[in-house]
Amino acid sequence: PEEMLPKNLTCAELADIFSSAFPDGSDKMCYDAVIEFHYECCEFETSTIQCEQAVHSSLLGDDSDYSVDVEPLPLNQEQLDASVQISYYALTNIDVVAGTAELFLGIEMTWNDERLRWDPKEFGGCFHTQFRASIDPELTNIWVPPFDLVNRETSLQDLPEAYGTVTSVGDVVWNRFGSVKALCFFDGLEKFPYDELTCSFTFTSTSAYPRINYSLLGNLTFFGTSEHEIRKYQEFAVVPEKSSIELEGNFIVTTFTFKRASRYYNLKIVIPTIFFTILTFGTFLLDQRVGERLGFGVSVLLVIVAQAILTSDILPVTRERLWIDVLTQGSQYFSILAVAESLLVAYLHYIKVEPAEGMEGKSSRKRNDEERESFLENKKEEAPREEEELDSTNDEESLLSRINNFHWTVEKIQVLDFWCFILFPSFYGLFLIILFTSLRNF
Repeated sequence: PEEMLPKNLTCAELADIFSSAFPDGSDKMCYDAVIEFHYECCEFETSTIQCEQAVHSSLLGDDSDYSVDVEPLPLNQEQLDASVQISYYALTNIDVVAGTAELFLGIEMTWNDERLRWDPKEFGGCFHTQFRASIDPELTNIWVPPFDLVNRETSLQDLPEAYGTVTSVGDVVWNRFGSVKALCFFDGLEKFPYDELTCSFTFTSTSAYPRINYSLLGNLTFFGTSEHEIRKYQEFAVVPEKSSIELEGNFIVTTFTFKRASRYYNLKIVIPTIFFTILTFGTFLLDQRVGERLGFGVSVLLVIVAQAILTSDILPVTRERLWIDVLTQGSQYFSILAVAESLLVAYLHYIKVEPAEGMEGKSSRKRNDEERESFLENKKEEAPREEEELDSTNDEESLLSRINNFHWTVEKIQVLDFWCFILFPSFYGLFLIILFTSLRNF
C-alpha cells in the first residue's frame, strides 16, 4: 500500500523501487503501480492520443450499442444520482421594468454512467478523456441530464457547447459557462432607490417522468465579487452573504440578492426633489406686488412634476406603494399648497386690499351718511324687536360671511405669509423625517 512507501519520493526514486519490485518491467506491472499508488511516473509505450482514440472507438464505435437517449440507471435502481454545482461570475443585466435578470453563471454537473467505463490497463494507461456533451441529441456523444431553468427567459440549451470529461470509472463531469436570463418578481423593490432586490433562479428536470435525483455538490460559489474584481460603473452588485442555494424536492432554488447603487438616484431625484420643494416655500418671502411670485412657484412645481415623470420611466407600473413615489408625490402636494397660498394672497391683495384703499377717500362721506341713516332707523324700532333681530343675526352669521367682512390689509397678508413660511418647512421636514426613518420597514 501507499502508506508503506517513503514520503516525498521523486519519480526517479519511485521508478527504482518499482523496477526492483517488478523485475520484468512489464507495462501491466507499471499500470498496476500507477493505479494502486496514484503515481504517473511510468513511460508508457502507448501515447495519450492513441489511448483516448481507442477508448472512443471501443465505447462509441460502430459496434457499440450506446444510446444518448437512454438514462444510465444503475442495476436494480429506479433513479440516477446527479450532483449540481452553481457558481456566480458576473451580473450581466437587470431590467426592473421587464422583470428579468441576466447572470453569467457556471453550471457543473456530475453523474456516473456505467456504460462509459474502461480498464486503463487495456488501452494504454489513460484514465480520463473528453466527449461532446449537449442537450441536443444531434450534438452530443453521451447522455446528459435533462436539466434546465424553470423561470427561463433563455434556456440552458443556449449556453455555448462544452465537452464532458469522463473518467475510467464512468464518472462524468460536465461544466458549462454562459449568460442565463430569468424572469424575476424582484422582492424588495418597494424601497427604491435604497432597495436590495432578490431574484430566484429555479432549476429542475425537464423530463415528464424524471428519474434523476439531483443533489447539491456544494454551496453557492462566487467569483469576481472582491473589491478589485467587481465591474465598475454598474447599477447593481450582488450581495453574496444574502444569496443562497437550496434543494426543495427535485428543484434547486438559487436566490440572488442585488444591491442598487443609490448615489445616482440621490443626485438625480431625491436631493433635487427635496431642494426644489423647499425652494417653493421661498414664494412666502416675496411681496405680492412682485409680479413673478406666482410664476416662480408654478415653475418650480413643473420641475418637480418633470422629475416624477423621469422616475416613472425607470420603474414598473405596480399596485404596490414605492418609497420614491411617496417622496415625489408628497413633495408635489406641498408645492401645490404653496402655489395655492400664493393664489389666495393674490386674490386678497388685488380684490380686497387695493379697491378698499383706492376708494376709501371717495366713499368716506357716503359711508358716514349711510351709517347715520341706519342709526336713526334702528332707533325708531321697538326695543324688543331690536333684541330679537340682533340674536337672529348672530346665530345665522356664517364663517364665509365673517371672512368676507374681514378687512384685509397688506400687513395682515404679510403675517399670513410669515406663518406659512414657518409652518410649511416645519411640516415638510417632519414628513421627511418620518419617511426616512420608516425606510427599513417600508
